[in-house]
Amino acid sequence: MTAALVASAQQNPVRRPASGRLPAAGAPATPATGVRPAAPGDTLRPNRTATPLDTTVRDTMTIDRQFQTSVKSKSRDSSFFDATGRIYELFGEAEVNYGDITLQADYIRLNYATNEVFARGRYDSTTRKWIGQPIFQDGADTYNTKEIRYNFKTKKGIISSVITAQGEGNIRGPRVKKDADNNVYIGRANGQTPIYTTCNLTTPHFHIAATKIKVVHNKQVVAGPFYLAVNEVPLPLGLPFGFFPIPKKKEIGTSGLIFPQYGEEPNGRGFFLRDGGYYWALNEYIGMQFKASIYSNGSWGAGVESQYLKRYRYGGQFALRYSRNRLNRIVEAQAPSNDFSIIWSHAPQNRGARSSFSANVNVASNSYSQLNATSLQQTIRNVAGSSVQYSRQFGQYVRSGANFRVNQNFGRFNQLTGLRENGQTDVSADVNLGVTQIAPFALRGGTGQWYESFRVGFDFNASAQINNVRRRIDTTGLGFPVILTSLANIRGDTIQARIDSLNRVRSGDFSQVGQNLYPFNLETLPELLRNMQVQSRYSIPISLPNFKIARYINFTPGISFQGDLYTKKLQFTRQSIPGTSDIAYRIDTVGGVFSTYSVSFNGSVNTRAYGTYFVRLGRVQAIRHTIAPSVSFSYLPDLSNSFSTAIEGFRNAAGEPLRTSNFRGFGGSGGASPGQQASISYSLVNQIEMKVRSRSDSAKSEFEKISLFDNISLSGGYNIFAPQFNFSPVNLSANTQILKKVNFNFAATFDPYAFEYLPRTTNVYIIEADGRIVQRGTKGDVVLTRTNKLALNSDLKQAPLHLQNLNFFISTSFNPKGANQNRARTVGQQVQGTTPAEQAQINDIRLNPEEYVDFTIPWNLNLSYNFSLNKFTPTQSTIIQTLQITGDFSLTPKWKVSINSGYDIVARAPSLTTVSINRDLHCWDMSFSWTPFSGNRYRANYFSFDLRARSSILQDLKLSRRSRGGLNVGTMF
Repeated sequence: MTAALVASAQQNPVRRPASGRLPAAGAPATPATGVRPAAPGDTLRPNRTATPLDTTVRDTMTIDRQFQTSVKSKSRDSSFFDATGRIYELFGEAEVNYGDITLQADYIRLNYATNEVFARGRYDSTTRKWIGQPIFQDGADTYNTKEIRYNFKTKKGIISSVITAQGEGNIRGPRVKKDADNNVYIGRANGQTPIYTTCNLTTPHFHIAATKIKVVHNKQVVAGPFYLAVNEVPLPLGLPFGFFPIPKKKEIGTSGLIFPQYGEEPNGRGFFLRDGGYYWALNEYIGMQFKASIYSNGSWGAGVESQYLKRYRYGGQFALRYSRNRLNRIVEAQAPSNDFSIIWSHAPQNRGARSSFSANVNVASNSYSQLNATSLQQTIRNVAGSSVQYSRQFGQYVRSGANFRVNQNFGRFNQLTGLRENGQTDVSADVNLGVTQIAPFALRGGTGQWYESFRVGFDFNASAQINNVRRRIDTTGLGFPVILTSLANIRGDTIQARIDSLNRVRSGDFSQVGQNLYPFNLETLPELLRNMQVQSRYSIPISLPNFKIARYINFTPGISFQGDLYTKKLQFTRQSIPGTSDIAYRIDTVGGVFSTYSVSFNGSVNTRAYGTYFVRLGRVQAIRHTIAPSVSFSYLPDLSNSFSTAIEGFRNAAGEPLRTSNFRGFGGSGGASPGQQASISYSLVNQIEMKVRSRSDSAKSEFEKISLFDNISLSGGYNIFAPQFNFSPVNLSANTQILKKVNFNFAATFDPYAFEYLPRTTNVYIIEADGRIVQRGTKGDVVLTRTNKLALNSDLKQAPLHLQNLNFFISTSFNPKGANQNRARTVGQQVQGTTPAEQAQINDIRLNPEEYVDFTIPWNLNLSYNFSLNKFTPTQSTIIQTLQITGDFSLTPKWKVSINSGYDIVARAPSLTTVSINRDLHCWDMSFSWTPFSGNRYRANYFSFDLRARSSILQDLKLSRRSRGGLNVGTMF
């Protein structure tokens, strides 16, 4: 029974002994005390003026008003009020509420004379446990205690044996004082030491023991001299003081210092103090970190990181880092180098908006990841892509957008310096404007007339591209000798050039790799801007009404008008080669604004047919074959006279005067090839399914469909007006999923033309970097050449189709049933979390998914095999053949072992191999990673060991060991 008490007293009440106890609620009042039983819902409201109590009034009591608001109380067993001493006692599951303050205990005593409340629990001799120990809640702060004394007026209190949660951690102390500003002071008492820990067990796995602790309300925990204890065993590791921030409800973190890591780095920068600085919680939407690093060999670094969130609008993060590196190698000291990294991700959260802005930027210098990466995936990463997009919809039909892209290839390792060099960077910006195809004759609804399906649209795209590749004129297939200026050196994409490049890489000769690249820096910026390509393209697609042929064949005609705008073009000048009788053309690049245009007519015919073969073998009932053939054609009349040049004295394979485009190699359509064009393309798509009887009688349907091949495609084309090589290569591809477990992909390209040994028709010249003209081939040399003769008609014994390349990929994965669903559900539950600790963990998983270990999946195994064959000629080819394996398994629910490895069958050597072991230690995380095979001593650490506290507040409390190139490195804080 629970009752609230309103007490009234006689003019001369009798004081109740302290050890006395009231009858149970509902019993008659005794003459000695004059106290009646409590009535449900009664409220004690003291009066500011000390006036005699009116014995005729039984529902209220007047005493001195020392409180700013009403004090509400209740108890289960009984209660007593002493009017003379103004003492009010409650027994059994007692509770007192005063504003934002709530106190629950087995026994509570209110003293209105001193404005104090006292509470304690009761020892139950039957269960031999303390029951009803005080729980004191002041706003969002909760204190679990054994005994508490609190003054409502001064807002100060003394608490015995307290346990209170502060942010992600909790504080336990023998004696606590609380001041009017809600600051808490904890000191030693009765031989006990206050502790701070993020472990929520009764006996924590670890704690920080301090002589005294101060909790600054909603800001931070300040500890005096302290040491670390693991499983209650003190470690010889301590500091004179420490600060632990308390995250606020709407912030991930609180402003405060970030302690640096320290250790020795094997990259040649020496001992370090890394990533120390300050965290600034600007407001509930933005948090910023300012970090710096310093190394004993003179290197240093600085950076700023920020996360921001506007609920229901957008969210993201930004990081800018810079480092100055001085590497002291054993052989020789390297010149100082600069590294930088820019990371920015931005995503809208309002999906229904008509405009959208998003960004995913990851730009870094070549060697930044190698020197500053904290994970294996970042260390071995060789490419990075960045993009920023904006789109806007105007009305129902008009759309626009813009994007900015940066693609990087960080180059290859230089065996001498151990750094990535000769990286390629491409920077481009695009804008587009389009009008969705509309039916002008059916804007207000159609009536079924054939002409109402007529549709027209508009598309415009403009782009500007900058890269650090020296601009080369592609002279492949020009059909005449070329002398190039020093600003436009030859770069033919020939078979021999590709073979030479592969041989250099295999032999480790990197002296010529990157010789065609500019350094991407401010010094080369003028040259990069001169090489910038600016172009735009427009098109007006027109869809004509569809027609049916013989009921089952669809015929779709169309017309399109398109063109390009350029800021550069090629200029061809005829001249003689000194010392020879040969005539060649010199190619120069000139600037300006130039345009091309063309019109095309197209049409497509397609249909779909089905065939079923009834088997009736066991559960198999039938096999169904679906075939979808299509044929399309296009015609482009010759409109190229205004943007092509006639090459005097030369003719093409058809005997016509040779013309070449002035915009060859500048992107877009390049002005297309001179002359009219007409092509026919074909494709044949097949699907094969099997119809089987269901295993269970309770299944939803009697039969089930099982796909044998999702797609088997054959495609190719024929160019009617091409002077030679009219037939295009034949493409064959297939993919399927076998038993819903094995993914199978196959692709091959076949060349229908024959190769024969023929003499060269002209001399071949190139110009070196110093301007010298060097002859690389002599007229009359016999070489294996692709001819304009079908292999089917060749005199040599050749297959009708010559294999150009073949790719075969098969993969499978094994894991317990429902493992993927369990993982998604686990992450989903974490996303629903509202505490700062949960949100910080979710953000960390999103930013570093490769480092996330899911202990909910007991085991997982992924196998893949890749085979690739490239044939340059029937006698020259390369083969790539690899086997990849990744997986993990849990030895126990807390132990996880992971492996990532592979085998290069051609090289007969293992690929990059890592073995990782992770242990969930409740409030700690332990991880061990070993790289037995790296392929390159600069690519990855030999092994690493990390033991760190899970709490984001104590992220610097860790033990780390590294070994790289025979050098062991340790870090402990």
